[in-house]
Amino acid sequence: MKYTYVALVIIILASVIMSGCITAPVGQSTLIMAIKDAPKTTDIGTITYLGLKISEVSVHRASTNQTATETNEEMTATESDDSNTTGWIVVVDKPQTVDLMRLTNLSEVIGQKTMDAGKYTQIRLKIDSGTITVNGTEHNLLVPSGVLKLNRGFTLQPNQTLTLTLDFNVEKSVIRTGSDQYKLKPVIAVISAP
Repeated sequence: MKYTYVALVIIILASVIMSGCITAPVGQSTLIMAIKDAPKTTDIGTITYLGLKISEVSVHRASTNQTATETNEEMTATESDDSNTTGWIVVVDKPQTVDLMRLTNLSEVIGQKTMDAGKYTQIRLKIDSGTITVNGTEHNLLVPSGVLKLNRGFTLQPNQTLTLTLDFNVEKSVIRTGSDQYKLKPVIAVISAP
């Protein structure tokens, strides 16, 4: 009888595991970060390449009773020299170069992390350098110093996988400053998808 009971428990556990009912630890969620480029027209010329070297993407966990602005509206990233790590969780820490012109109407995953469920208030983006090709000529793209912050919040539900896509608007994000110099002033929409 004792062996029958043990065998029954093992069969039930095996069935639960195989059916996918056991997932990540309770309260843990997966955040996937992706990037894309919104369709555009531009008056600075024909852009055939826009490469950004992204070294880090972090998100900031909300403190108790702190609210988070959740919207998919475009916003201009603000410059900051804040290097404080308190409350910040690094989601992407592998430097990579992304060609935004290759990502019109499609997205590319740049990293993911399993993390605690809850509210998050900001996204921090570090872009080390950039290159742009306009009318067949390659130029260095001046990028803001320090870090860029997006005051865009989101909520991770327990046991949820959420994808946040940083949707750059190149038409609004690249400024021609004269003497064939180009500057990045990122205008980004953050799109959430379960």
